[in-house]
Amino acid sequence: MTIPRKTWSVLMVDDNPAMREAIARSLARRGCAVTTATGAAEALASLRRQSCDVVVTDLNMPEQSGLWLWRQAMIVRPELRGRFVLIASEPLPDPRSMDLFLESERFLLKPLSLDTLWRMVEEAMQGTPQVAKGSRVEPQARSAGRVGGAP
Repeated sequence: MTIPRKTWSVLMVDDNPAMREAIARSLARRGCAVTTATGAAEALASLRRQSCDVVVTDLNMPEQSGLWLWRQAMIVRPELRGRFVLIASEPLPDPRSMDLFLESERFLLKPLSLDTLWRMVEEAMQGTPQVAKGSRVEPQARSAGRVGGAP
């Protein structure tokens, strides 16, 4: 179900240019105003200047992680609680470090389906409670709508 909405603003954060641009294009085609950042520090600087409706961020980035960004964003923009979608390939961090994140946010493993990502963005905007603790796209189901598998 799609709710009537204004144009949603999404901050897309990923150090991988191909992944960042593919997801940004997909969200823009669905009517979102997308701002991109190449890392967590750049994303935090963007959030200090202006908030957004949803943040989609990679977990594993060279300098600071997506979890670091989430923790900092909760200080700068507490209204974003429940509006983060974390995407990751393996290896995943220690589950204890993700417990607090998973209480309110969404998590998706790569390779990801752009349709599944879009559903998570919509859920975040609608305030739909987080039910699943993550989602994985089955490797044998790869298609043109999927991006970002581990090498």
